Amino acid sequence: MEKTYPYRSEILFLYDVFRCNPNGDPFENRPRQDPETGRIDVTDVRLKRTIRDYILRYKHKHEDDSLEIFVRVADEVKTAERRYEQIFGSLPKASEVKKAKEQLIEKCVDVRLFGALVPITEKKTTKGKKGGGEASAKTEEEGESGGIQLTGAVQFNPGQSLHAAEIIEIAGTGGFASKEKAGQKTFRREFIVPYALIGFYGVINENLAKETGLTEEDVKLLMEALWHGTLALHSRSKAFHHPRLLLRFDFTNEVQCGYFLDRIELEHNLGDERRIRSPKDYTVKIDGVLETVEGRAGNLARIECWIDAGLRLSPEGLREKLAALLGGKPEALTVRAF
Repeated sequence: MEKTYPYRSEILFLYDVFRCNPNGDPFENRPRQDPETGRIDVTDVRLKRTIRDYILRYKHKHEDDSLEIFVRVADEVKTAERRYEQIFGSLPKASEVKKAKEQLIEKCVDVRLFGALVPITEKKTTKGKKGGGEASAKTEEEGESGGIQLTGAVQFNPGQSLHAAEIIEIAGTGGFASKEKAGQKTFRREFIVPYALIGFYGVINENLAKETGLTEEDVKLLMEALWHGTLALHSRSKAFHHPRLLLRFDFTNEVQCGYFLDRIELEHNLGDERRIRSPKDYTVKIDGVLETVEGRAGNLARIECWIDAGLRLSPEGLREKLAALLGGKPEALTVRAF
């Protein structure tokens, strides 16, 4: 078995959205918003969907058929049991859970990343009798129960914009009428956010990585999917997302800094932060994040950084600042600039 991921890692991911709906609620499809702060909320489920869809669309189909995705978006609603059966042909017996878990880990990269819950109830077939001694049709009864329960080694907090933002309602007409011979087309309402810089904080737990089989290659794919998957979003409501900054700090000995987003500030001179419409309107100050990491530099093993040239950052010279945190270990720093 390949060696599992050995680090306690913390991830900071910033991306911005332009005139779209970053994560609609299930009722009005209205962007989610904190009523107290006016900040835009995005669920971790939305981010995981971005990652899963990127792997499925650009990796599973074109590069590696073993990169199966267990949790897919499908027209037909399935239980976790039926999805397992679809991949592996049949459900295991309740006594075969260990083997089934190993199969799921080996086949499905999103299980290695985010875990899975698959309840398994073994069906027992019984025969009844009709009058005259004739055998009746077979019937199924629930028997022994078991299940696969894996807590994901990779977890993200729900994301939030780093500033208050407006939600704008747009009314329009649909492409078709609601019924034949109608006098006009249907009307529609939609809600968009003019602009928001969204931040996510994530943690990779090396102890849980042993349970889910998470590997270095899986984490490499995770980073790629966060960046390129966000850029590749192309539905009408999710297009125009742009990744700006992705940082991963790898620590030894279970060292962890804690929530990064409350250590970030947006510096601007617009008066009302709801007027922010572009990365040109502000500077992202991550000094607090770097100071916190510096306090744990003795356990800092590696840093990976993806950065977009359109983001204005404080402090300047991020590459040099990150290199200094590593204490002169240039081989431990990876920077990808776009």
